[in-house]
Amino acid sequence: MVFVDVRKHDSRIVELNVHGHADQAPHGEDLVCAGVSCIMIGALNAIDQLANETCVLSMKEGHVNIREIEADERTQLLLASTLISLQTMEETYSNYIKITVQEV
Repeated sequence: MVFVDVRKHDSRIVELNVHGHADQAPHGEDLVCAGVSCIMIGALNAIDQLANETCVLSMKEGHVNIREIEADERTQLLLASTLISLQTMEETYSNYIKITVQEV
C-alpha cells in the first residue's frame, strides 16, 4: 500500500509525505507505483525549478517527503496540483493507495 500523509495548516499544505509500495503487480509491472513515482518526481522537479528554496525535498526508495519552509503561493499551487493527481490515483486504485489529511 502507498500511504500519502498530508499535513495542512490553515488550509495550506505544509508537508506531503509519500511512502510504501502498492504491490499491485510484480516489481517492474506495478502501474500504481509507477504512476505515484511519476507524480512525485514531477512535483520534486517542478518545486526545484519553479519554487527553489521554499521546501525541503527528500527522496529515497519507497519514500518522498516535501516540507514547506517558506510560505509561497507557487509552492502551494504545485503542492495542490500534486495532491489532486494523487487523489485521482486513489479514486481509481483505492486498494493500493491511501491518502490521509491532517490539520496541524
